[in-house]
Amino acid sequence: MNESSSWTALRNPVFRKLWIATVISGTCVAAHDSAATWMMNSFTGSPLLISLMSTVASLPFFLFTLPAGALADKVDRRKLICFINIGLAATAVGLAVLGWMHLLNSYLMLVSVFFIGIGFAFNTAART
Repeated sequence: MNESSSWTALRNPVFRKLWIATVISGTCVAAHDSAATWMMNSFTGSPLLISLMSTVASLPFFLFTLPAGALADKVDRRKLICFINIGLAATAVGLAVLGWMHLLNSYLMLVSVFFIGIGFAFNTAART
């Protein structure tokens, strides 16, 4: 492999693990967005509520990126990432339980997608 190759950075085990985790995380975010929009479409045919899914998913990045970056600079990033991922997992489990119990509705979907967006905004700031 050429020393100036784009793949040279993957020789570093720490970078390789972080890169793989980021790729998996990005894939999961895309899958979550697709599944959430699909579920919203099954709950309601309202174009407003379906389009709000994109808004509540991206609004946390607009609102929380700067505070998340400041927080990531002040605290231990490893602990922050662990705390955020526990919160994201708890939200995902809550969504799964509500769906399993047939209690999930379009408004709970919007709120949970917003909270997951907050988690991803803080997670992205801490990781980068």
